[in-house]
Amino acid sequence: MKKHKGFFKRYFLAGFAVFVPIALTLYIIKVVVFKLDAIFRFVPPKFQPDTYLPFHIPGLGLIATLLLILLVGFLAKNFFGRRLVHWVESIFQNIPFVSGIYNAISQFIVALFSDKDDVFRQAALVEFPRKGIYSLGYIVGTSDADLFPGLDETYVKMFIPTTPNITTGFFIIVKREQVIPLDVNPQEAFKIIISAGVVTPERNDTQAHVPSQSA
Repeated sequence: MKKHKGFFKRYFLAGFAVFVPIALTLYIIKVVVFKLDAIFRFVPPKFQPDTYLPFHIPGLGLIATLLLILLVGFLAKNFFGRRLVHWVESIFQNIPFVSGIYNAISQFIVALFSDKDDVFRQAALVEFPRKGIYSLGYIVGTSDADLFPGLDETYVKMFIPTTPNITTGFFIIVKREQVIPLDVNPQEAFKIIISAGVVTPERNDTQAHVPSQSA
């Protein structure tokens, strides 16, 4: 029995390690594709491909979304398009409650894709939520003295994503000397967070260092 149990356990774990990542990846892709396909519910029937085709083509919503993003980007880069975008933005910004949501999301997206070196570019460790427990997060800039009186540039702002949903997390302000920058890129840090530490960078020279006071 022990021999058969060991045989089953060994091959089951091997299959589990291969099957589950593939299955979950395909499932997530399926959910995203079919969710985006719902975009055609807002399109008049005469413009829907299903009206003229004898079968449904999955993924049209994804393609339509990508084309829509490209179209908006094209409009935002020319004079008349910028005026149209600004007009639409002004509508959102003048609606109570909606303006707060829109501005927060807009600023987050701009910061996420910013070319600045200090925006989501530096992974670091910090003692959070209490002393003796370290959390992995990102340094997103120095403290704003005008916004946070009494906190000068010796303090840094950090975003600490949650596991496995990295779109939520905690915003904290902490002394720079209490932060430990890591020699990993943002993608590697995201992998560590999403996998709850199971996936680690595939290299042996990853080290953490404590910044100097002048950093």
